[in-house]
Amino acid sequence: MKLYWLVAVCFLGVASIGQAGTIRHDRDDSLYLNLAASPGYNTVGRFLGTTTSYSYYGSGTLIAPNWILTAGHVVDQATSLSFTIGGASYTASQWVAHPNWSGNLSTGYDIALVQLSSTIAGITPATRYAGSNEIGTLGTSVGFGKTGTGLTGAITFDGKKRAGQNVVDKFYSSLNNRILLSDFDNSANAADSAFGSSTPVNLEYLIAPGDSGGGLFLDFGQGPILAGVHSFGSATDGLVDSDYGDRSGHTRVSVFNSWIDSVLGIGGGTSGGGGNNRGGKKKFTEDFGGQIAGVPEPGSLMLLLVGVGAMQFGRRRRK
Repeated sequence: MKLYWLVAVCFLGVASIGQAGTIRHDRDDSLYLNLAASPGYNTVGRFLGTTTSYSYYGSGTLIAPNWILTAGHVVDQATSLSFTIGGASYTASQWVAHPNWSGNLSTGYDIALVQLSSTIAGITPATRYAGSNEIGTLGTSVGFGKTGTGLTGAITFDGKKRAGQNVVDKFYSSLNNRILLSDFDNSANAADSAFGSSTPVNLEYLIAPGDSGGGLFLDFGQGPILAGVHSFGSATDGLVDSDYGDRSGHTRVSVFNSWIDSVLGIGGGTSGGGGNNRGGKKKFTEDFGGQIAGVPEPGSLMLLLVGVGAMQFGRRRRK
C-alpha cells in the first residue's frame, strides 16, 4: 500500500475548472451546492497559486480580517498566491507554514497561514474550535475541489463551491491526535466502511483534489465552528480518487490555536515564498506499519491540490 500526495498540478489555459468533493450517487448535486451557499460557510474561498513551473488551485478559510487558514502544502512551493472570496480577489502579501511541516502528511503538521494585502469587508471570520469533542461529531466539509459520485470518484472540475457531511470517525492513530479521519460510506455496500458506522449520513461526502486547505466545520448548536483543515485523501484499493471506501484526513485546528494566535499576534510569516519552499517532489521512506491500526500506511495518503490540466502524482519525505 503506497501513500501519495493527492496533487493535481494546474497549468493555466486549459479549460476545465473544478467542482468540490464527491457526493452520494443517490442524492442530487444541488443539495451540496445549496449547503455550501449557507451563510455559515461564506468564510471558505479559493486560492490560485503559482510556482516556478506551474499554477494550481486550493482552498482556505478566513479566520481574521486579512488572514486565511489553509494547508501547509498549499503554500509549500508558492511564488504567488491570490484568494477569491465573496466575488472579490485579494493578493497575498506573505505566508507561513507551521515550523514542523516537512512535507510528510502523516505527521499532522499540514497547516499554514496566509496574510492578504488588504482586509476583507462584509464577511465575519470563522470561529476556531478550541475543544476536544470532535470524534463522533457530524462534520461539514467545504471547498472548491473536483467532484463526482461515490461510484465514479472525482472526475469533473468546474470551480464551484460544494459542502457535504461526514462523521469524524477517529484520530490518525493513538500516537497522533493532530489528524481527524472520516471515511466515505456507501449505502449499497457496507463493506466500503473503514471506521465507525457503515450507514452514510444524508449528505455523505468526501473531499477531493482542489479541496486542499478548505474547512471542516462542526456545529454544537451555535453555528459552524472551524475544526479541521483539509489535508489528504487515502485508499486501500490502490486508487485514491475519492470514491466509496476512501478516507479523508484533516489537520486538527484545536491543537494549533496557540501557534495560530502567535502568528496573527505578531503579523508573522516569511514574505514571498513562505517557510517551507523545498522544491520538487520526493519519495517517502518512513514505514509506520502496525503502528497505525485501521489506516493505510503513509504511502497511500494523497494531497488535495488540484490544477487545470494533467495530474502529477509524487511521493515525499522529510528533506
